[in-house]
Amino acid sequence: MLLGNGTRATAGFTLPEIVVATALVAVFFSSIFEINAICLRYISASKENVGAIEAVHDRLERLRNADFSTLTSASSMKSLIGTPANSSPLAQRAVETVTVSNYPSGNPTITYTRSANGTVTSVPSTADFSSSTLVQVDLANQWPATFANRTTTAQTSTVISAGTKK
Repeated sequence: MLLGNGTRATAGFTLPEIVVATALVAVFFSSIFEINAICLRYISASKENVGAIEAVHDRLERLRNADFSTLTSASSMKSLIGTPANSSPLAQRAVETVTVSNYPSGNPTITYTRSANGTVTSVPSTADFSSSTLVQVDLANQWPATFANRTTTAQTSTVISAGTKK
C-alpha cells in the first residue's frame, strides 16, 4: 500500500511472526486440553473409590444383618455373595473377597471369592464353625482402576457375634 508521499507502509505481521504466534496458541490450547483430561481422570478415580467404599459398606451391612448360621454355612454364604453388593458399575466388575474366621483363634477360616462374572468360590470348600460364638469377617474389593490402570483395593473388617438381633 502506498502512502500519499510514495512510500510503502510497513505496518503488519510477517509470515514467521504469524507462524510463531500460531504455534504458541496451539501449544497453549493443547496444554489446557491435556490438563482438563487429567482432571477428568482424577474425578473418575475419585468416583471409583467412593463406589468401592460404598460397595464394601453395603456388603458388610448385608453380612451384619445375616443370621449367624448363614455366616458359618458355605452354601448360604455363596448364595449371599453371589449377587453384587449394590447396583453401581464398580460393584459389578470388582473382585470381592470375604474371609470368615473364628475369633480370636483364627481357626477355622474360609475365604469366599466373587469374581467379576459373579462366580463364587471358597477355599477350603467347607469349614466347621459349630463351636464358634464370634467370627471375624474381612472384606476386600479389588478392581482395575481407570487412572494409571493399577489394581486398587478397598477393605474392612468386623467381628460378628452369635447373639440375637433386636
